[in-house]
Amino acid sequence: MGIKPMDVEKAVSERYSAGARAVEETLCCPVDYDPGLLKAIPKEILERDYGCGNPTPFVRPGDTVLDLGSGAGKACYLAAQLAGRNGRVIGIDMNDEMLQLARKHRPSFAERVGYDNVEFRKARIQDLRVDLELLEERLRERPNRSLDDPARLEEIRSRLAADHPLVADGSIDCIVSNCVLNLVRKEDRIRLFQEIFRVLRNGGLAAISDIVSDQPIPASLQEDPKLWSGCISGAFQEKDFLRAFEDAGLHGMEIVARGEKPFAVVEGIEFHSITVTARKGKAKPRSENRGASCC
Repeated sequence: MGIKPMDVEKAVSERYSAGARAVEETLCCPVDYDPGLLKAIPKEILERDYGCGNPTPFVRPGDTVLDLGSGAGKACYLAAQLAGRNGRVIGIDMNDEMLQLARKHRPSFAERVGYDNVEFRKARIQDLRVDLELLEERLRERPNRSLDDPARLEEIRSRLAADHPLVADGSIDCIVSNCVLNLVRKEDRIRLFQEIFRVLRNGGLAAISDIVSDQPIPASLQEDPKLWSGCISGAFQEKDFLRAFEDAGLHGMEIVARGEKPFAVVEGIEFHSITVTARKGKAKPRSENRGASCC
């Protein structure tokens, strides 16, 4: 068994809240990006980029893009320039401090590029129907109700998911994510990939950069909150990562980038950065550029 579910979220939240306040180099993996696109992104965001690859070159003009685990917003601001003024980019994160940092620079970014096509929303990436800020607002409207009442909370959550889904079915052209899926607790991962499939339009593309292992990860490592929040002990074994796309109904999986050197080696287990693309449905394949090489 791994660490307790709430321990996973707590460990991740605390690590990335600290990473929003100050640069944490141990969460970074060097990646090459288009320097022309980086010029429009504020330094504070670039310094707090905690990723392991670059899935954004697969965004094309006019796309509606969803970034799972958007953090400080770097991938969103890259994707926004690629999608252009006719595109739209939605960043999803559950960390308040990261959301605050990403939103802080939205006006200045829009002024630099000449259009405003980015938004940041609070949600769990394994539950893209529920806007957590809207849920919190609904709960505040009922001050006499206990926020710890599971039945009441689920009632409101279910109603919001049905009446006001944050991300609608088949509404996304391109999903990107950079070193975040490994942070989701294991019992939520089937649902996570189901959500990716649900929100992609037919023919839509998922481009996911993440850390994978070459061997199964023992329970002793999975029980270490620091290793989990550091993208190590929650990493998918590579074969399981590829199978998760297939099991969700996606097809055409392709590893388009792989780190030349391990991101880390722990107890003889090698952890590598890879970028995988997969698509939904049998629509004619998009014309896309290949992603940048990474670490």
